[in-house]
Amino acid sequence: MAGPGFRSRKGLVLLVTLVAGGAAAVGGWFLLLRDVAEPTTVGEAVSSFRETTGSGATSSVPVGVYVYATDGFEKTDALTGVTHHYPRRTTITVTRDPCGVQMRWDVLKGRSTEWTFCIGPDGWVMKTQDERHTFFQVTEGTIYACSDGPFRPAGDVPGRRVRITCTTSSAKEHETQWIVGRETMRVGPKRVGTVHIRQLISLSGGTRGASTYDIWLDRKTGVPVRIAMVSRTTNDSPVGAVRYEESVSRRTVDRGPRRRSGRARSPQGFCGVRSSGQARW
Repeated sequence: MAGPGFRSRKGLVLLVTLVAGGAAAVGGWFLLLRDVAEPTTVGEAVSSFRETTGSGATSSVPVGVYVYATDGFEKTDALTGVTHHYPRRTTITVTRDPCGVQMRWDVLKGRSTEWTFCIGPDGWVMKTQDERHTFFQVTEGTIYACSDGPFRPAGDVPGRRVRITCTTSSAKEHETQWIVGRETMRVGPKRVGTVHIRQLISLSGGTRGASTYDIWLDRKTGVPVRIAMVSRTTNDSPVGAVRYEESVSRRTVDRGPRRRSGRARSPQGFCGVRSSGQARW
């Protein structure tokens, strides 16, 4: 699950330029500087899943909406500066894809990340990721296309470091990723075997910075059990550098996916996650 947060901010940089240049009237200043961060609800994610689920190749990852206890924020120093504190519950929606599977994290209206993975005998390969961020009513979307390289090699064998690149027209992401190990997490009353994947990422070009991801996937189903990330990036603008920071931890609440209103139904249902082994909280 590669990638930092807000990596392409052309619209935000343009807005900074307009405000700094006095392009807005007094009433317009209020509108330009107004920032609203509205959470995306679990119910909205489930409704969207039911409306958009289509055909695709069979996936080993059970499709549906998974709910995560979330602690985190994103912030920028553009214009007056603003911080978005993330809601305590966010979702990852898993859908089929002809190549394998898509996973979409929804946190705020205008803030989401979607990853597309190809799944084959050699393991998982991340093909694309689609980032959406919204500040001061300006939504930016960035799609990164990634080179072939196993995100999760078959067998979950620790140690081997894989280097891949993900690119857009204005920036390049350099990733080093590897399997840290197999770890057991206590999920409610159950013990779940996970594979712990780490990514170290640096960016060059129109966006500069670095981020770190730690991801724990259920070895049996491929469902994310926990994700922790920290990202700091910088973009240039005519009035100086625009900085962005994101830090977030997500841990699963539901063992089984939600596909309709109400709680997930699963013989392995749980509420909350605890870890043993090397997992850090």
